Amino acid sequence: MKLRLASVLALSLAFTQVAAPVAFAQEPASQFRSVEARTFSADELQRYGLTASDASQVQALQDQGYTVRVVSGQEAEQYSAGLTNTTWLIIGLVVVVVVVAAVAD
Repeated sequence: MKLRLASVLALSLAFTQVAAPVAFAQEPASQFRSVEARTFSADELQRYGLTASDASQVQALQDQGYTVRVVSGQEAEQYSAGLTNTTWLIIGLVVVVVVVAAVAD
């Protein structure tokens, strides 16, 4: 039982040794611009590329007091920290396998 737990911990450590360098190999994110917050009109939002329903949803959020910031596609990609949904799925599956293996002991 101790050997199995040690194996699970070793596997977990090995995974972090492989995953961490890949995550940190990304270029450091440039500082996000800090634009003064303002309210966008529906026309401005549609010119930016939002559909009419998206623009109305943004308007509703702004009316509730939320601040909406417009960012470029490159800036939006940086919010995901360089990890794709597939990468997050693999990480999640590995965590589940490790937890199940640890509980099975």
